[in-house]
Amino acid sequence: MSRPKISAFVIAYNRASILGTCLRALAFADELIVIDKSSTDTSRAIAETYADQVVTVPWTPTVEETRTLALSLCRHEWILFMDDDECLSPGAADRIRMELENPRADIFEFPLRHYILGQHDEAAYYWPEHHVRLFRRGAVSFTRTVHAGISCHSDRIARFSTDDGVCIHHLSHTDVAGWIEKTNRYTSHPNRTGIAVGPEGFAAFAHQRIDHWMARTADTTPDGYPAAVALLRAIYDMVDAAKAWETQSGLDGAALFEQICGNLDKNADVTAPVR
Repeated sequence: MSRPKISAFVIAYNRASILGTCLRALAFADELIVIDKSSTDTSRAIAETYADQVVTVPWTPTVEETRTLALSLCRHEWILFMDDDECLSPGAADRIRMELENPRADIFEFPLRHYILGQHDEAAYYWPEHHVRLFRRGAVSFTRTVHAGISCHSDRIARFSTDDGVCIHHLSHTDVAGWIEKTNRYTSHPNRTGIAVGPEGFAAFAHQRIDHWMARTADTTPDGYPAAVALLRAIYDMVDAAKAWETQSGLDGAALFEQICGNLDKNADVTAPVR
């Protein structure tokens, strides 16, 4: 029986410092495709060094818009996909190949080792967390919904356990500023799985989200790293909920400011000279 072939794809944008490591770990795939979202650094040049195919598309704020295109370019039975800040662990290639010789599932979830603020801590809320990253053609499709953009069409789903020696190192956020920037970018996307404030109101909601993520940590140190990243995760939820409220309320701050300026100009005592 012939060995099952794997197509791998990566969506990349301005991640030159990580992309080479990401792509080198995927060199075992029979086909490697990079979709470059109009990077302005050296990401495309790095991609051309390792990938069989590099396609440039216009920038979009999230990966979900691009995965369907990448999937359409894949030629082989099995699809392995990564983001440009994700790197397979050493030894994962052999374990994946071994699994696909007699696959127990159509869809495989990988444990992600998140590195937030430059470090990973297994006591933090995010460990262990599994994500779909490998599937048989037809078992998964992609949608444009942020954080809900993967649709599974088979119930034959298996996980690589944290003891299998297979994981994805997710080098996600170097600092708090990067977390806030991504929070703003993702929560501004109109097509997203959002979160709404309950009937108890904003204050109760904020406390609930902090308590929720703090409760998922295995470290009770009140000012340690796990508590800090739990707070960051709660901030994301709070921003998302505030933006959902803003949309539902129909507020348009720019239009209101324009109206205020019009009223101020209308009632001004002195007309400014035209120069």
